[in-house]
Amino acid sequence: MNEKNRPILEVKGLKTHFTTTRGVSKAVDGIDFTLHKGETLGIVGESGCGKSMTSLSILRLIPSPPGKIAGGSVLFKGKDLVTMSETDMRKIRGNEISMIFQEPMTSLNPVIPVGEQIAEALRMHQNMGKKDAWGKSVEMLKLVGIPSPEKRAKQEPFQLSGGMRQRVMIAMALACTPEVLIADEPTTALDVTIQAQILELIKELQTKIGMGVIMITHDLGVVAETCDKVAVMYAGNIVEHASTEQIFADPKHPYTQGLLNSLPNIYEDQDELATIDGTIPSPYNLPPGCHFASRCPYRQEICTTHHPDLIEQNDGARVRCWKYTNQWIGNTESEEVM
Repeated sequence: MNEKNRPILEVKGLKTHFTTTRGVSKAVDGIDFTLHKGETLGIVGESGCGKSMTSLSILRLIPSPPGKIAGGSVLFKGKDLVTMSETDMRKIRGNEISMIFQEPMTSLNPVIPVGEQIAEALRMHQNMGKKDAWGKSVEMLKLVGIPSPEKRAKQEPFQLSGGMRQRVMIAMALACTPEVLIADEPTTALDVTIQAQILELIKELQTKIGMGVIMITHDLGVVAETCDKVAVMYAGNIVEHASTEQIFADPKHPYTQGLLNSLPNIYEDQDELATIDGTIPSPYNLPPGCHFASRCPYRQEICTTHHPDLIEQNDGARVRCWKYTNQWIGNTESEEVM
């Protein structure tokens, strides 16, 4: 492969399992995707499908025991993070690959001023002096829209609101200008105005340094606005992977169709929102066939007995569904969209 076209991050067959008294939970069950410089990949799906666990696996932040990476590789600039030493991983975390965590209150140190927590990362990874690192941390707090940043930098997390703590996490993640940013629900606790500012800030950094972004979110509006590609996850698998345009214009997997149909339509009178029947299967007892089969209106016998592969279609989209193979009974093109 041409070096110029090589992905900055390449995930192959990644599996993350948790061994508990209830059995083995297959939180991430063999996923593949790539991320190039300057590109934004959205990972979407309902709670419990493995989105956050995928991001933690990339940075090797899985609590062990009970968790472990059971298979696959995570290639960052050609080097496998799965087999890398812990010493080398510390040089990458927060520096070359940063993460905005979903729960800032549990991710920030509760007894250290937030400015000092940002400055510590700068001193460690950027070899900054104490004064310069502190000045940079105040600058980052200002950049993410925190008022009176000099004052707030000296405060501890419990003295800040939930939205401010989220912005502190974003400032910390962006401080070292990483090559890859993993954003796990980065704007959940923010109001709409600040949300737009943060997304614009991330976009500016992408343009400036060619940063690749993995955007993990439930907000399909954010996906439509910011992402180049989308991976739809369900029960530890990627069930559809395509460009953002393809996902919204021509969703193929019944689960993707269900997610998009559940959005409110401002052009139609709706008494109630559409829903997807049933519940996600237990990761301790995944069915032998398609994980979505019990909730799918199109299921056939093969769906309940054999697990489908993620197969590339003529338009470049990849779909994990028997409906798009020659083993499907009937004409798939005449199927009604869910």
